[in-house]
Amino acid sequence: MSRSDAPTERDEGEESDDGSRSAAGGAGSAAPDPHADDAIVEVRDLRTYYDDDGFLGDDPVKAVDGVSFDIRRGETLGLVGESGCGKTTLGRTVLGLEEATGGEVVSEGRDVASLSGRELREWQRDAQMVFQDPEASLNDRMTVGEIVREPLDAHDWGTPGERRDRVFELLDLVGLIEEHYYRYPHQFSGGQRQRVGIARALALEPEFLVLDEPVSALDVSVQARVINLLEDLQDELGLTYLFIAHDLSVVRHIADRVAVMYLGDVVELGETEAVYADPAHPYTRSLLSAIPGSHTGTDRDRVTLRGTPPSPRDPPEGCRFATRCPAKIRPDEFAHLSGTAWERLDALHTVFRERTNAETGIAERLKRRLGLAVAADDIDEVVADLFGWHPGGGSTAEGLGPDEPLLSGEARAAVESAVNAARRGDDAEATAILTDAFGSVCDERRPEEHRVGDDGRTSACVRHDSGYESPGTVMARRYGRGDD
Repeated sequence: MSRSDAPTERDEGEESDDGSRSAAGGAGSAAPDPHADDAIVEVRDLRTYYDDDGFLGDDPVKAVDGVSFDIRRGETLGLVGESGCGKTTLGRTVLGLEEATGGEVVSEGRDVASLSGRELREWQRDAQMVFQDPEASLNDRMTVGEIVREPLDAHDWGTPGERRDRVFELLDLVGLIEEHYYRYPHQFSGGQRQRVGIARALALEPEFLVLDEPVSALDVSVQARVINLLEDLQDELGLTYLFIAHDLSVVRHIADRVAVMYLGDVVELGETEAVYADPAHPYTRSLLSAIPGSHTGTDRDRVTLRGTPPSPRDPPEGCRFATRCPAKIRPDEFAHLSGTAWERLDALHTVFRERTNAETGIAERLKRRLGLAVAADDIDEVVADLFGWHPGGGSTAEGLGPDEPLLSGEARAAVESAVNAARRGDDAEATAILTDAFGSVCDERRPEEHRVGDDGRTSACVRHDSGYESPGTVMARRYGRGDD
């Protein structure tokens, strides 16, 4: 039986199977960006937390938690990830539309988070946003002319006549005609409304645009026309884009570089074609495997991630992706467990975590905080389905046989202890027991960024450390040709 986690000796700087290089002495670090001097926006350790000030004292929602990257002048940086990972919050915080809890957003020596008065208005002229829903972002009581002219009025741009001429110029620039000036948003199609939103964003001649899923609400044929418009405008006006999307095919078409975000943090960042052709992070590999057809140009097998991301109120202490990672490092003391056993342990862990994250009523939450029992639901049935025995019983599932249990000894004892905690209603304790027994370095240490390849690409994964097999090698074995 081969070990997917067996440490492999590497010389200093030796390249792994997925192109990663580790620094001498263990954990690597991201190499300096050779294009840093060209950056129009520099994001450093940016954090945006939301606190609801509830009387139960809940932890804040860590929507963005320690993100760092540069956006180079004239490029399109794609930002992708699952819904709820913090993409839109990151974009709004970069623009100053959301207040940063910590960190910096620097543009031409200005810290956007600390701007006020005249400096803030200057930044607002330089940076604008195109919103996801063109219908919701336009005021139905205003004509298109009034909508596009509004930023000009707010910034006292030119004379009234010059503002009117500027609006007509912008409408022509985005492919609308003069008579559209007098119409209302409800008289337009979705694509036309988005063109109005783009014209409004361009009114003050900004250098930088945040495009928050600008085509996700549009039909496919309309998406293509809007994407082509954005590319033409970028070439003509020298714009810089932060393009937020969940459609990986669209991002590949428009983005020069792509940043992959998971649970408030960026886990991989690099040139688009390099990331799509040979993703370094397990999460990126999983995302790209879900693209229908052969968009990635590879023959990688589909990787299905179990469950949903952990709650941003209580993210994992170590790697944010560890609770779902298909390349997670497994503990040596349970090296004898089969791939099937690990799959079912992961499934049970997911059940406990989902129950912990589930929305519950105030009465039930108070009971849990006071240590009172709550309903056990169908935990016993879940354990029976996964492992072939009922808590407290000794029967095995059909097909496994009494002499070939999936779990025995310390492994089974740990599962029984976790199940007992869950049956008392303490799902958090159940999750902690499983993590303590079957967890690894991935659960304990937040990974640093590593340089992967020679193009400045970075990836944050413990498996890039010296002494571990690369994520690609492990995932190929576990999902391509069967587990160990």
